[in-house]
Amino acid sequence: MASAIQTYFWNKNAGYQRMDTVGTGRDYKQYCCIFLTISACLGIYGYFYYENEYTIYVDGKVVNFTGVEDFIPPFVSYYHEFLVAPKSKLISCAIPKSMSQLTINIMCLLYDEHSFSAENNSLNDTWTTERKCQEESQFRNPSQQLLNDPDTVRFAFIRDPIQRFVSLYLDKCIHTDFCFNCNKDMRCFVQSIYETLRNISDYRHGFEGLDMMAEHAAPLSWMCNFDKDLEKWHLLMMGSDFEERKSSILHLANILKRQGFNETLVDKIQKDTMGGETAHSTHTSSHREEAERQIRDDPYIRDLLHKIYFFDYIRTDADSPKLVCSLVEGEVIHMAKDMEDIVDEQYDCDLIAQEVVDEMKENEKLDFEGFE
Repeated sequence: MASAIQTYFWNKNAGYQRMDTVGTGRDYKQYCCIFLTISACLGIYGYFYYENEYTIYVDGKVVNFTGVEDFIPPFVSYYHEFLVAPKSKLISCAIPKSMSQLTINIMCLLYDEHSFSAENNSLNDTWTTERKCQEESQFRNPSQQLLNDPDTVRFAFIRDPIQRFVSLYLDKCIHTDFCFNCNKDMRCFVQSIYETLRNISDYRHGFEGLDMMAEHAAPLSWMCNFDKDLEKWHLLMMGSDFEERKSSILHLANILKRQGFNETLVDKIQKDTMGGETAHSTHTSSHREEAERQIRDDPYIRDLLHKIYFFDYIRTDADSPKLVCSLVEGEVIHMAKDMEDIVDEQYDCDLIAQEVVDEMKENEKLDFEGFE
């Protein structure tokens, strides 16, 4: 006969009172149910709310400095919008606020020149223009065969991360009102972006759905599956400077010619790209100078932008260290303040930037312990 256990409960009027005995077999099942229920609840909580601890790697090396845990980590595979011209083995990726509309227009033209012309489309069309190409599955989804083909070429337009943020701020807060209810307050806007990206990178439930603002503000390394095959991509830097734009368009023209596109079509793309802009372009906006001044003058804004985009500068420009200086010269000094031999009143920004990149390339890790 099974033994019995005695269970007690608290009665505020009578103290401890003895309850009826309960068979241990039945009680065992109840305890199992309770244990499994608690375990399931903890599992669900952990899945949705567990904060990931991560080690940041750049080019296979550990990156470590004081406060690194507050930085937005690179290579979170978050967003991609692939555009494909399969017959010519060409893939592009439209990165929000990095000439994405121009990228879509160019790839639609390359995908089907006849339909593009028949619909009277142009390279300066905006997102409101309906395009037949975007209804085609082949245009939006590269096949596995194409992805694995060594002759497939990939390109994406990229921008200086801080300039990209300025365009986002002008577009969402000045020209329209999709500004996190910040009422044009740049401090509020950048803080909201930072918190949104931290939530996505820190918690697994952040991947359940895409956040429109995160798509536009996320680091470049979060785009286009760059975490898997960045080395396969031609990254074409597009800035507001005419010569810089010209250089990138010439680079694209060479890519297109190598992929077999006829010279007349390539020349048209060159001419139209250099001569026009989409309607929501902001690089010539009268408000841009004021926004850039605010970033230069406000250390709080610079600090958050620094934390969001630091790894974009280090990773995507390892071969062009001068761009590290775009973080603002004062921030570059801040980054390299452990390097006492080059940080003084007569510092050389290019030299500091080169030191940052060399540290990453030559040593086991990037370790500026004085960095804050």
